Amino acid sequence: MSINRAYKDSVFVKLFSNKEEIVKLYNAIKGTNYNVEDTEINIITLENILFMERNNDLCFTINDKLVVLIEHQSSINNNMPLRFLMYIAREYERILDNKNIYKSKLVKIPTPEFIVLYNGEREYPKTNKLYLSEAFYNKENVKLELVVDVININYEVNNSVVEKSNTLNGYSYFVYLVRKYMEEYKNSMEKGDLLEYCIKMAIKECIEKDILKDFLLENGSEVVNMLYTEFNLEDAKLVWKQEAFEDGFEEGIEKGMEQGIRQGMEQGMQQGMEQGMQQGIEKIAINLIENGLENNLISLYTGLSLDDIKELRNKYSK
Repeated sequence: MSINRAYKDSVFVKLFSNKEEIVKLYNAIKGTNYNVEDTEINIITLENILFMERNNDLCFTINDKLVVLIEHQSSINNNMPLRFLMYIAREYERILDNKNIYKSKLVKIPTPEFIVLYNGEREYPKTNKLYLSEAFYNKENVKLELVVDVININYEVNNSVVEKSNTLNGYSYFVYLVRKYMEEYKNSMEKGDLLEYCIKMAIKECIEKDILKDFLLENGSEVVNMLYTEFNLEDAKLVWKQEAFEDGFEEGIEKGMEQGIRQGMEQGMQQGMEQGMQQGIEKIAINLIENGLENNLISLYTGLSLDDIKELRNKYSK
């Protein structure tokens, strides 16, 4: 089978893209008892907003609440509250008539909730909270707060939240199986072949155990494409950071040596290393530009100014 490495959807979104599954998922996470038949659900996910054109988030309204839910793969990003703030502003712009905000009558808006479902490989608590206020230079008398609930859905953690939803529990087990097979066969074949093989093995075992059976029978090849892309994107992000840092650091050492001969080793090394670090950061920014990330998020991830990013974008487009 040919793998489509540019697949933009995710297994998680595919599983929870209908009203019934969303209601059950929300009930499991929040401990509520919404009835599927009587609950109004509207999926209002925005595409290409949070990372690299991947639609791996789920945003929906449930009655009077607006829920932004992220299924996060590898590690917890402490900037999630800030990213959610930027996201929710766009959602409100989308669902509201902007003319109404200039009227004197109070405009009612859905109450937002922010949730991250963590299934990375690093150890993490069963539940945690991330606060926007932690990002402020001055944390005294903060007037703007945003709280993100983080829930660890890894199968090995035995989180009671996961066990309340058969679909979420099945998804958690499926990802666990892929990783288990990856570890078991990691020395037997090349990485690309290994990943595809392990995904197919996990699909086969889940079907045999009646876990997500109907979903996997109907969407098996699509699931292979989606999960292959998800796993490899996480590897790619780590490689970009590592390679950019290493390249920049090595170039910095060389320049530092050259400057050190003329101006003194210590001063030259310091300057060269700083230049190398800057070059490494710029290489990360160029990778993010290539993958379609917006300037404000590139600035958030790299610390570069918007003017610097625009300059890099202009150079890169030539």
